[in-house]
Amino acid sequence: MNGKTIRLSELLVSLCFLAFLFSAMVVTVAKYREADAFYENRSLAAMPEYTAEADGNGSYVKDLDKFIVDRAALRTALLKWKTGLDLALGRPAVNDTVISGGWFLPYLGYPQVDREEAAASAELMADNLVRIRDAAAEYGGQYCYVAVPNQYVYGAEAYPSYMDSRFQKQHLNVELLSAALAERGVDFLDVGAEVEALGRPEGFMSKVDHHYTMEGAFLTYRLLMDKLASMTGEELLILGEEDVAFETLPNTYLGSRARKLMGMVSSEEKLQLLWPKEEVPFARWDNGAEDLPRVYSMPDSAEEYATYGVYMGGDIAHTTIDTNRQELPSILVYGDSFTNALECILYLSFDRMDALDLRYHAEMSLTDYIRETQPDYVVCVRDYDALLLLSGNGAGEELIP
Repeated sequence: MNGKTIRLSELLVSLCFLAFLFSAMVVTVAKYREADAFYENRSLAAMPEYTAEADGNGSYVKDLDKFIVDRAALRTALLKWKTGLDLALGRPAVNDTVISGGWFLPYLGYPQVDREEAAASAELMADNLVRIRDAAAEYGGQYCYVAVPNQYVYGAEAYPSYMDSRFQKQHLNVELLSAALAERGVDFLDVGAEVEALGRPEGFMSKVDHHYTMEGAFLTYRLLMDKLASMTGEELLILGEEDVAFETLPNTYLGSRARKLMGMVSSEEKLQLLWPKEEVPFARWDNGAEDLPRVYSMPDSAEEYATYGVYMGGDIAHTTIDTNRQELPSILVYGDSFTNALECILYLSFDRMDALDLRYHAEMSLTDYIRETQPDYVVCVRDYDALLLLSGNGAGEELIP
């Protein structure tokens, strides 16, 4: 009797284990077509293509392992459980995020600052930017490079005293690049320095996302337009506070830092939109295909999360907005996601605005595109952390669609 009971219990355990494995397999297969991890704000690993070469060098098995891990059953639930446990234990950094003084900041470790290496990178970057400036100058266009402080530099004082904010490293990047560009006669706008002179307004930078707020984007727009006007001596259409209205979305704002915390830490910060008081009709194209004439991709309901992707619909390789006001100049702005919120305002001052993100698929180099379209102004927007990075939008010689 006891032997039968033991065998039945063993059989039950085995069946439960097999059922768990089968359920996990079903869920994993069901997630095959998912492309993104929402809370992690990244793309999931794709199913690798089997080839004899990939099998031989081990890359196929390695990529297959990444695919399975990314789509494992209950992955999100387990990540939330771990995040909740770390928060309950009061760990100083949870999912590489530091919660301090109302800010959600990245944990940065303790990087070494190598001035000689940074200086060499600044010289190389400046040489690359000269080529872009010269491409615009060939037909009389103007070029300006814009440096924007990133969140953890702006919120450096919120870090615990025993943590590094990279404040020194990032300001060294600005110092070296600005000096190198000045030697080469390339116009440079340090938004951080301008904002410091204004007393570091609290609403400039998001506390839960690594970008600036819409207020910060509007201030950046104003500083940029003043800079462009001073470069040419021309009178540009520059909107003031009296020309716009801000709207606050009721949705919970899930900024990029809050996402890393799986949305488990609340914040009072809300996402803002900016509307011109005088409507400007326009047409819009994304990657060559006509899109709806809008600059905000709104949540479907007030219950959904609002993310930074509301601005311009997120990162897009090539967006064109045409306002059909031929008496106004044209502008080409390129950079990464820091341009998105700025684009929602910038088009209001120009006949045509092109926005490029060189991190994505491409067909033409930036300098060739400049020569072909001949915008009156070419502007690069980069945050302090990316100033000396030649990859992505740095060198400007990557291809664009």
